[in-house]
Amino acid sequence: MVSLVEKPVPNCSSVLIRVLLTTIIIILVLAPSQFAISSSFATSPPNMATMMGREAEALLEWKASLDNQSQFHLSSWVGNITCHWVGIACNNFSSISHINLPDYALKGTLHTLSFSSLHSLISLNHSDNLLYGTIPSHLGNLSKLIYLDLSGNHHLSGRISSELCQLTSLHILNLHDNNITGSIPYQLGKLHLLNELILSSNGLTGSIPVSIGNLSNLIILFIYDNNLSGSIPHQLRNLTSFRMLFLYNNILTGSTPACFGNLGNLTLLELCANKLAGSICHEIRMLGSLAWLNFAENNLSGLIPTSIGNLGNLSFFYHSNHKLSGPIPQEIGKLEALLDLGLFSNNLSGPIPTSIGNLTNLSILSLAENNLWGPITSSIGNMKDLTVLESSNFLLV
Repeated sequence: MVSLVEKPVPNCSSVLIRVLLTTIIIILVLAPSQFAISSSFATSPPNMATMMGREAEALLEWKASLDNQSQFHLSSWVGNITCHWVGIACNNFSSISHINLPDYALKGTLHTLSFSSLHSLISLNHSDNLLYGTIPSHLGNLSKLIYLDLSGNHHLSGRISSELCQLTSLHILNLHDNNITGSIPYQLGKLHLLNELILSSNGLTGSIPVSIGNLSNLIILFIYDNNLSGSIPHQLRNLTSFRMLFLYNNILTGSTPACFGNLGNLTLLELCANKLAGSICHEIRMLGSLAWLNFAENNLSGLIPTSIGNLGNLSFFYHSNHKLSGPIPQEIGKLEALLDLGLFSNNLSGPIPTSIGNLTNLSILSLAENNLWGPITSSIGNMKDLTVLESSNFLLV
């Protein structure tokens, strides 16, 4: 049943939709084997017994610095046989390779953990705990680290230290949803093996460093929900492996960069809720893999380019709360994979194009608060899945 509503469908606030969509895309697009963290390549270090003793000593010292409840959760951490401890995995030489303790309610800091004793560590996951304080600079001693996840520790604060950028083996760096402030260090551009860089939902300020353009293996860049300013650097054109770029809820300015035209593998592009201005760049037509495109809640103006019809894989298209003018191009009807189309709160004029009836998979059509006029074509009846129609000054015929 079609619902005629006045209130626009939320965009940046649709957190659940984002999470579900992102999860689906990650599962489908990124082969799990691509990020498999193996310790089979490890070489036997000298004086193994001494090293194992130092590893156990380092972890037990850190455990003792945590609160009583945390120590209870780590009650298996006794003796020197660390490979049997909860959250610990070892390589073929019984040296610690993984410390994975997500959502263990661990409360304390990381400063008492002697990372220099963990020579074989390739994976460190302390996500969704109660860690506080700053990220210690000596974490940069983990030269073999491939995976680092400290996300979801809401009181983890301070800046991203330049020493963290010494982790040149990293493939995944996730600091999402903490209280990290300051600027993104330009030294992150040295992490050439990075596939995922996730710094979202923090208090980061300053501009996006141009050095991110050096991360040629980057597939995911999430730096949304911060206070980043300045323009989107054109050096992002070098990141041709990009699949997901989320920059929403910042204060980015300037225009939508032409560099997007180089990113032919991009699947999700989120620029909602910034201060971008100017017209929609024509290079957008080259993003043939896009499934999600959201430029809502910026200050874009000008026409919707007819080249938008080239984005045949697009499922979600939001260009609401702008100053877009002119007609909705007939080429919109080529986007037959569309599920949601949001163009409300603009200065669009003219009739609704008859080609919109080709969008038979559409579930949400949001056109209210424009200067559109005339009848809605009867072909809208082809949209069997349409549940929400936001419109005004129209007559369904």
